Amino acid sequence: MAYDLLNGVKIIEMSMYAFAPSCAAVLADWGAEVIKVVHPSFADPMKGNPIAGLPKKDIGIAFMWEQLNRGKRCLCLDVSKPEGREVLYKLLGDTDVFLTNLLPSARRRFGIEPADIHAVNPNIVYARASGHGDRGPEREIGGFDHTDFWARTGLGHAASMAGGEFVPQPGPALGDSASGAFLAGAIAAALFRRERTGKNAVIDVSLVSAGFWMFAPAIIASQIYGVDTIPRYSHADQKNPLVTAYTTRDKRQLYFAGVLTDKGFEGIAEMLGRPDLVTDPRFATGPARLENVRVCIEVLDEIFASRELSEWIQRFQGCPIPWAVVQTAAEAARDPQVVANGYLVPIEGEALSYPVVASPAQIDGAPPQLQRAPDHGEHSEQILLELGLDWDEVVALKGAGVVN
Repeated sequence: MAYDLLNGVKIIEMSMYAFAPSCAAVLADWGAEVIKVVHPSFADPMKGNPIAGLPKKDIGIAFMWEQLNRGKRCLCLDVSKPEGREVLYKLLGDTDVFLTNLLPSARRRFGIEPADIHAVNPNIVYARASGHGDRGPEREIGGFDHTDFWARTGLGHAASMAGGEFVPQPGPALGDSASGAFLAGAIAAALFRRERTGKNAVIDVSLVSAGFWMFAPAIIASQIYGVDTIPRYSHADQKNPLVTAYTTRDKRQLYFAGVLTDKGFEGIAEMLGRPDLVTDPRFATGPARLENVRVCIEVLDEIFASRELSEWIQRFQGCPIPWAVVQTAAEAARDPQVVANGYLVPIEGEALSYPVVASPAQIDGAPPQLQRAPDHGEHSEQILLELGLDWDEVVALKGAGVVN
């Protein structure tokens, strides 16, 4: 179904890469009209940059562009030129949200700081996506999620503690996508306040602030307990044998997240077909299991290694302890729960169909219907004509290199 939460809301997005575009993608999923303003001479890097490690083949789409810009319209407009800025300001006349991740120097140069935008339309909700915040000594400097979200916040350090070497961020746009969802929520809240009170808002979300929110327990614990972080352990050194991953005979893994109670241990022993573990003096009580945790893990390692993943999956149906197969991305896309809930949504493109991931919230019990991302400047003429320009004016702007 097409969501209508934000029907009638118009958003102008001036951004590139992934953070702010992912925010606008969420808002478009919710029904907002999003116009992405890009420079006439060069496309958003997400429209063409290859992803390291993927096969070098033409798949017919720029999948990062599609994921981050589905459901939008695209206007090529050079706002560094007075004629382009005039068009932008005219476009802002009935706009509800202005969204950007441009650096302060670019915002000043293009005349799109909050004061500039509110001078044109005082009712606009102004939203900024940044690397590390709108105050402080690094306000003018950009950042990426690999550095600001992953490395700077302590997430990367914690993920690397057990392995002995630094663990890179697991994939592109991880922090960008999380941060974009946070920013989308803040924009929706600001629109609600404006509806109730008439007051606009200037909203800031940074990659660092989003990383801090997601890593809050460790950040707080480090300050209260005087430690670097909440410790992370290798498999053999885990402090709870029911919060770790075990390897099967065919080298797959099952990950458990159970509280070490007598009932929980009894449940997993039953699923393993080893009720004798419950009466084993080394594991019969909670204190005994903690005292002998390394031995307990070694015993469980041996048991799990005796059968293949498919056998364990059958045995663990109804297990009282939360567990999951450690899946690849390809397996996750085929997960029956993912399929049943429509978390991966097919889009019918011009030449082929392909999947994108829906934004997390589902409305009224159905996944969203999504439209493909626009081509570079695909809607320039349409948007300008809707704005009230006549064809001669559009041609003149094209001739001046202001639009494309």
